[in-house]
Amino acid sequence: MMIGGMVVVGTSAAMVKMSQADAQKIQQSTGKAPEEMSEEELQQAMQQQGVQAQPVTEQDQQAMAAAEEADPQEQEG
Repeated sequence: MMIGGMVVVGTSAAMVKMSQADAQKIQQSTGKAPEEMSEEELQQAMQQQGVQAQPVTEQDQQAMAAAEEADPQEQEG
């Protein structure tokens, strides 16, 4: 999900926020989009690529919660 030019993946309970460039870097190195990865896969890929997660804001959490309510099948867990 894109929020304010940043890519936010995960669920409202476990979110990771990164730049679009970092998300593309992860996808190029793994062949998998960050949104399609498990939390463990994403953390490992971020560490391997030197990607630092950005601070998640209250706005990010609200947007993710709203998206989960709109499409409950997208929730992981």
